[in-house]
Amino acid sequence: MVDKTRPYPHWHDFVGGGVSGLGARCITAPLDLLKIRRQLQSSDATVSSSRALTGEWNIFQNLYKIAEREGGIRSLFRGNIAASYLWMGYSISQFWVYGYASEYLKDRYSSKDPTSDNKRVATAISFTSGAFAGLCATAVTYPFDLCRTIFAARGLYPVAASNVTWSEYTTNLAAVNQGQLQRRPPRTLREFAQRLYQQRGLKGFLAGSAPGFLQIVPYMGLNFALHDLIMRKIGSSDSKVSGIAGMGAGVISKFLVYPLDTVKKRLQAQAFWEKGSETLNTNRLTSYNSAFLQDDRLNKRVVGAVNRGVGKKKSEVVIYDGMLDCFRQIARRESVSAFYKGLVPSLLKSSVSTGASFWLFTLTKNVLQSIHDSDL
Repeated sequence: MVDKTRPYPHWHDFVGGGVSGLGARCITAPLDLLKIRRQLQSSDATVSSSRALTGEWNIFQNLYKIAEREGGIRSLFRGNIAASYLWMGYSISQFWVYGYASEYLKDRYSSKDPTSDNKRVATAISFTSGAFAGLCATAVTYPFDLCRTIFAARGLYPVAASNVTWSEYTTNLAAVNQGQLQRRPPRTLREFAQRLYQQRGLKGFLAGSAPGFLQIVPYMGLNFALHDLIMRKIGSSDSKVSGIAGMGAGVISKFLVYPLDTVKKRLQAQAFWEKGSETLNTNRLTSYNSAFLQDDRLNKRVVGAVNRGVGKKKSEVVIYDGMLDCFRQIARRESVSAFYKGLVPSLLKSSVSTGASFWLFTLTKNVLQSIHDSDL
């Protein structure tokens, strides 16, 4: 981070974190949606061909497919409110805790060896501080991460979703399979929280947290360690250099922990959609209640939206019994390559978001520190 020639107030980290988190989210929202969709899309028949997103490199083609079928450009920002809370809260917690932790560790090391300038242990301090900051930030914002996954998953599951995704008709038009009602997706943060609490209790808000906490230690540790190492080697505190260093650090760290992230997303989605049985029958829509379709002007559009999700074959969604079982079943049913679904858009997103996050954070801190210095 920016070298301090004098102590600066830690609220600088708080403000810088908020600016960086919100800015990075606004830039990368569509890529984040695509990455989550690809991670949740298994290799079996649970997703119809009309809904399937194919090819790691078909980024723009897949984004166009989502927008065309699910409500236009706004569908690419689905779950954006929850994600904005997540990114802003996460970034604030992360940079704020990192500032305190790195300062504490440097002081502790200096007290044991007053003649040292901390350079020998600088990378270790950055890694440890980053890992601890990531754990704290994840603990604070995890429910928003879960909510973001559920909203992003909308459109993969057998529920009517098209250019009338948010209408009264398609939200009430649940998937019916031999009399079994498929729950529709939540439309608001409040509805998500209420329904998840009713289904799972408080523990439901921690679904997928085991791989989430496991991945965050090396992910954020490497993120900060690599960023700070590059900055020290270059010898600059410029915000543009910080952004470039963040891009490289984000790609490397994300690639190393990506399988854990895929497992986390599968467990998160399962927490809301799975009904408690070993397998969940997800036959495509074979019937619908015409009472929902009183408006002739919308009848054709709604039926078309439903029928695009109709498939001819029965399929089963695998229910994972925890993190290790999820690893085993994905490897057995889909091959090891399934752990890396969505890797290309994810690395692109991680590069842009991490670079933007460090750039905006450093830029904000430099501005605040300049104001602080001018007031002295």
